Amino acid sequence: MTEPDPLLVEHPTDDIVVLRLNRPQVRNALSLPLRQRLAEEALRYGADAKTRAIVITGDDKAFAAGADIAEYRGRREKAFMDFQLAGRKINDRLEAFSKPTIAAVNGYALGGGFEIALCCDMIVVSTTARLGLPEGLLGLSPGGGGTQRLIRSLGRHVTAELLLTAWRMKGERAYDAAMIAVLESAIPSDTGYVRRMVGMRDLKEFMVLEENIVTTDGMLLLAKDSELNENNIYRLIESKQSFDIREPVKVLVPERTVM
Repeated sequence: MTEPDPLLVEHPTDDIVVLRLNRPQVRNALSLPLRQRLAEEALRYGADAKTRAIVITGDDKAFAAGADIAEYRGRREKAFMDFQLAGRKINDRLEAFSKPTIAAVNGYALGGGFEIALCCDMIVVSTTARLGLPEGLLGLSPGGGGTQRLIRSLGRHVTAELLLTAWRMKGERAYDAAMIAVLESAIPSDTGYVRRMVGMRDLKEFMVLEENIVTTDGMLLLAKDSELNENNIYRLIESKQSFDIREPVKVLVPERTVM
């Protein structure tokens, strides 16, 4: 039986593209093939002159409930760090994307799913959204740039609470904290909120504006900084305990395939 496409490409209008994560059986867990497809399609439509904005979304139950933990199975330290690095590079490419990106979040956006949302220029969530970085439950630290991007969005103390407690932040709380741009009772099926954003100025002007924001932000997360910081955190955790990634994964994978 052929596996369904893990990423659906939709065209609600001629100039807006929706990239829909499509692994509902595992709450859109981010396998490496899914991450790679997401990056490839983003690059493809980034080069398309007609495309003005890209929306990344999931389904009504989950945006993406994290990395696919099944892919961690059997990986030793070096292989695991290489695996995290591959995902981090994809996220860095999404953040540096030349056109406006919007994460539209229903349900769970946890771990790697939340990290992808944080890469987007704008986050729109429903009241059903639950956002967080629960990697600590596995004895890990976030590996996709989330530790740096989150502190830029929320500040030190709320970030510390999310990381140290594995708290799942509700959509309303994220809106109150000014981390997200729009809060809806449900993510609308139309693209009106995207149209309002991109319709205000010419595409070329918007791209120049976004480039200025990215290059002049003194707190910009550089790819090399992300890799250095998160690899150091991982090594620190590993040095403080007798840790083998295979052990917690072996216990959790039979019952739970997403982070």
